[in-house]
Amino acid sequence: MMKKIFLVLTLLLNATVFADSDVAVPKDELATETVYPIFDQAKSVRNRNVQTTGRIDVGLFGGLALTEPIANTTKFGIAANYHFNEYHSLGLFYVSNSSGLSKDAEGLKNDFGLDFSRAPQPKSMIMFDYNYKPYYGKMSFTKNGVINTTIYGSTALGVIQYQHKTYPALAVGVGERFYFNKSFSLKTDLRLFVHQAPIPFKSNVLCDGSKVSCGSNGAAGDPIPTYDSFSERITYTTNLEIGVNYLF
Repeated sequence: MMKKIFLVLTLLLNATVFADSDVAVPKDELATETVYPIFDQAKSVRNRNVQTTGRIDVGLFGGLALTEPIANTTKFGIAANYHFNEYHSLGLFYVSNSSGLSKDAEGLKNDFGLDFSRAPQPKSMIMFDYNYKPYYGKMSFTKNGVINTTIYGSTALGVIQYQHKTYPALAVGVGERFYFNKSFSLKTDLRLFVHQAPIPFKSNVLCDGSKVSCGSNGAAGDPIPTYDSFSERITYTTNLEIGVNYLF
């Protein structure tokens, strides 16, 4: 008797499963549109917290020449920008290069007696800087704070000064600003500089006499060259700059 009851229940359950799988849902009841999230404060999400149109920002920054083999790779500068609107700005920046040699050039001097400080070194740079700001966004790392950010492309034109000569220079790059309030921001730039420059690698002039195997004159060292005696070529240098700005 129990076997018959169990068999009947099994058949009824199977019929229920197959019946459910054949249920047809009308197409007009299926979701056909994407539903976007609704924010409690939609206005604050859409609108810009930081307005730059018609304002001037001034800042200080430090830079590092990532691909410079000989000269000191650190530099410091000051910049100012006028924002025509939320997309376009034009500014001016001045850069002062640190004196001395890079770590690699110092190693060549200590190990082989090659003194690259005899070659011309960059001293300073001044350039007009145009920025196009196509992207404005907001980031939140906590529930209580929002950081406003702007990503932009930059094109700069100006001059770079060496110890004996000034050369025209061009720079292109990308950057981003992180606004901690409506005026104060952290600014980062990655730029590629292109300009004519002296070639520091010149034979029979770099030996300082500290190494017997260096140069043709041994311990006497090579004669100190004039800056004009170095050949020139187009130079490409990648720079990373980080600074702080205040928007007036």
